[in-house]
Order: sequence, then C-alpha cells, then structure tokens
Amino acid sequence: MLSFDTTDPGFVADPWPRYGQIAELGGVVFNEHINRVMVSGFEDVRQILTTPTQFGSEKGQAEHAAVFGGPTMEFYDGGHHDQMRSIWSDDFRPRALSTLRPMITEVVRTHLTPVLKRLHDGESVEAISELTRGIPTEVIARMLDVEPEMVAQFSAWSDAMGAAAEGYSSPGERGAALITAGKRATAELNDYLRDQIDRRRCPGSGTDLISTMVRHDYACHSMTEQEIVASNTQLVFAGNETTAKLLGHFLVTLATHPDQRAAIRADPDLIPAAVEEVHRYETISHSIFRDTVTSADVAGHRIPGDVRITLLLAAANRDPRRWDRPHTFDVTRKKLPHLGFAFGAHSCLGMNLARLEACIFAEEILAALPDWQVETPVDYGTNYTVRGPQRVIIAAG
Repeated sequence: MLSFDTTDPGFVADPWPRYGQIAELGGVVFNEHINRVMVSGFEDVRQILTTPTQFGSEKGQAEHAAVFGGPTMEFYDGGHHDQMRSIWSDDFRPRALSTLRPMITEVVRTHLTPVLKRLHDGESVEAISELTRGIPTEVIARMLDVEPEMVAQFSAWSDAMGAAAEGYSSPGERGAALITAGKRATAELNDYLRDQIDRRRCPGSGTDLISTMVRHDYACHSMTEQEIVASNTQLVFAGNETTAKLLGHFLVTLATHPDQRAAIRADPDLIPAAVEEVHRYETISHSIFRDTVTSADVAGHRIPGDVRITLLLAAANRDPRRWDRPHTFDVTRKKLPHLGFAFGAHSCLGMNLARLEACIFAEEILAALPDWQVETPVDYGTNYTVRGPQRVIIAAG
C-alpha cells in the first residue's frame, strides 16, 4: 500500500521517483489516497490491455459519458467497438494521412513563422499558447471541415475537458469546479457538433470526418445519435490535447538534451525515432484505467472482481526490464514499441496523425531554429493523467 496525491504539483513535475518506488514494491500497489490499484510494469500493463475478458473498459462508460457527452468506442470491448472504430480507421492509416502532409506543413509554418521572427529578434516566447497549442487544433478542425473562426473555441473546449480528468482524481472544491467546467465545455461542443452532423447527413455533402461517420451504414443503422455526437467530440479532444502536449515535450526535451538535438540536426532521418523517444521518455497519457471483470492475477497478486486498476503507462515506458538505461533520452536506442498510444484493440486511433504532425513540426523547427533554450523550471501543472508542460518560455540559442 501507498498513499499519495496524483494531483500534487511536485509529483506531476517529477513522477519518476514515485514510479520507481512502485516498481520496487513489485509493480502493483494500492493507492489509498485515490482508492485505486496501480500497475507499473510493462508486461503487466500490456497483458491487461490485451485481455478485455478479464480487464474491461465498459464499466467506465458512466464517467466517460460525462467527459464526452455519451459512450464512445473507447468504452466498448466487443464487436460494437470494432465496427465503430472501422468507420474512421481508413482515414487514419499512414497512406491516407500522407496526403495531408502539405496541409499540415502549411499549418505548422503559419504558426511557426511569427514565433521565429520574434525569436530571431531576441525575444522570448511562451511556446504553448503561441505555437504548439494551435497546430493540432487547426489540423483536426480542417479534417472536420469546420469554420476557421472555431479553432480557438475548439482549443478552449479541449482545455476544459482535459482539466476535468484531473478533477475526477482531485477531491474537494477545486476538483468539483474542474469537473463542472469540463461538463459545460462538453455540452457546448456537443451542441456545436450536433448542428454540424445534422447539416452533413445529405449525400455528397463532403469527405470530411463528420460526413464520413454520419453517412456510414453502421453509424446510420447501429449507432445512437448520442454515440455519433460523443464520438466526434472525443475526436476533437483527442486530436487536440495529446498532440499539443507531445509538441511541448519535444521542445523541452530537446532543449535539455542539446547533444541529442545536434545528432538529429546532423541526421534528419532520426526525426521519426526522436518523436518516438520523446513520447516514450515523457509519455502524454500517464494513466488509463480498466476494471477487473472477474478475479485475476497481476504480477503474482490476486485482484478481486470489480476493482478499478490504474495502468501507469509512463512508468511502463521506463521499465528497465524492457529498455536498457530507461531514464536516458537516446534517439538512437534500439527500436521497441512503447505504450504511449496504449496497446491492443484500444490503441489510439489517431496515433499516426500525431506522429505525422510531430515529425513535420520537428522538421520545420530544426531547419529554422537549430538551437533554442527553455526557461526552467517548467510548469507541468497538476494533471498527471494527460501530462504535459503548461508553459514553455523559449529563446533562441
């Protein structure tokens, strides 16, 4: 047993010592503060993610519906999940996404150009609000074919929804306020998307992601209106929040590892590996949960049925039994799949889009700004569930 607050700023800024303590205790602990079993080992986490008959997602539908306004594929474990996922699966394959490279490059350059000018003029810039936050928001907005003026509003809704995840593990008035604000953002985004969905039911109305879903046979005949709206709401959130944080981590990690940055600059072919290593090293989604369907064994412990388990993806991504020197950032390390995008049937649908955006961002900034510095300490806020730097002050090196 342990007892610690997962919203404590000190823990969120540097969770690795605590994860190490959990590993030393065998990789399975009960955190009394949040009333959860926590699992940190790579193989144990992967086993849980690939055994939905023992470790299910569906008991989380109530909380999930509160976040997105209804159930989505993430919290179905059977055939309904597979059919819902198939609606957009072709749109997120690498071959299909490659056609978006010119659009994404344009978006990155639009956001990067004014920032570069200020940096080259000797100014410091807050990179999250003025650079990284807007890129994935605009990309997903274009893929949904929504009005350009809605991009800023999408960011605001996504921020509130992301903060709500912290609220559910933060008892007290602050947690309740975050949940309330998140529910309000979800309701407003649901209303906006419901109107867009109604407009796009007509054949030939477009090839955007909303139109693809609402005209798909499975959506038309086997999904509820609430599921269709919530699925689009989740897409907006997922397409914004996690990728924005990955870009922020990229800036901080390469600034604090200038030797690795120099290696990438000397060999741009390392960029895809660097993006993966940043994600492994920092990880965006530090935790997801599953519920035991029946009693099950985890790392030699018998966990009763109907127990909620927090899977510590970030801890698993630094498991020394999986990686040599796991706490070292090394863009040339042997390529091994990590759990940053989860694993199995519920692996992130948009992971190839996130990778493409991050690679293009890396290409552009490394070509235009070979060196940059980051003001420390970096503020990581109080949300470890979807963890990322809150403010990053950068200056040209």
